[in-house]
Amino acid sequence: MIRTEGTFFARTEHGGHKVLADDTGFTVCWPSGKKSYPSARQTILALVNQAPDLTPSGSGGLKDPRITFDRYFRRGRKYRVTPMNLSLDVFSLFTPKNPVEVDARPDVVRGIDLAKRGHEVRKLFYAGFGRRVARYGYDPDDVLQEVYKGLLVRNRGKCPFDPAKSSFGHYVHMVCGCIVSNYRRKYARLEKNEQFGVENLDGEIIDVRDADLVITDADQDDRTHSRSVLDGIQGTALLQAGEAGIATELAEQCLSLMAEGYRKKEIVQMTGESDYAIGKAIKFLRRVARDWTQRGGDPA
Repeated sequence: MIRTEGTFFARTEHGGHKVLADDTGFTVCWPSGKKSYPSARQTILALVNQAPDLTPSGSGGLKDPRITFDRYFRRGRKYRVTPMNLSLDVFSLFTPKNPVEVDARPDVVRGIDLAKRGHEVRKLFYAGFGRRVARYGYDPDDVLQEVYKGLLVRNRGKCPFDPAKSSFGHYVHMVCGCIVSNYRRKYARLEKNEQFGVENLDGEIIDVRDADLVITDADQDDRTHSRSVLDGIQGTALLQAGEAGIATELAEQCLSLMAEGYRKKEIVQMTGESDYAIGKAIKFLRRVARDWTQRGGDPA
């Protein structure tokens, strides 16, 4: 029998029960009550197999770890486990183990080098915005140049590309979205104040060469000739307006406003007539003007 005295505790995986040792034997404080064992081997067998009612005659087929009392309870310098240092501050758990290595790490280069990754930017732009830009009526290559310009500006600004904050694809897609929105907003203002082409009877903007406009001489100094042309068209229109189902006063008013350069929508607003009535009158006047010029000014 091992000659030892004191209080010990079983290992955690075996329940951590208190074990009292003296010169008479060993006593284990089980949850069901205290049990005494004559030897260290019987005590360890009971603890390892969680068998409080171990028979004194033997192990009875139970698992025998075959270790000594000192090894099981980690007694002596040979089996002693160095306790953990629990005096650390909580914030120290989040401190890098080797600050020197962190400081020595090279700085991450921010921004996008277009000389190396410009082709990637181009692929991302065309994949995400190519069709949209073409649908707006813009040249995709022109918008792509604006994207390159925007990336270069951001490289020198406050929000360059940083791989620690976002992926390359996400950053480029975000910049492309901003550039396309700004590009469209810019040209929407121009389109609001400028008009390329003329409006047809259906309200569509078409090229001037495809429009059915009154053909007159370009000599603006010959006011007499211009007036005679307008008077000739007006006279013919007034004679034929009734046959075409158009009020004479409306035909005369539309012709006067058209000669001054007003468009269909403006004439509708100024006369207060319906869009259909003004469209019918304008179509009639253009047909009269075309026929009149083809006959060389003959009122027929």
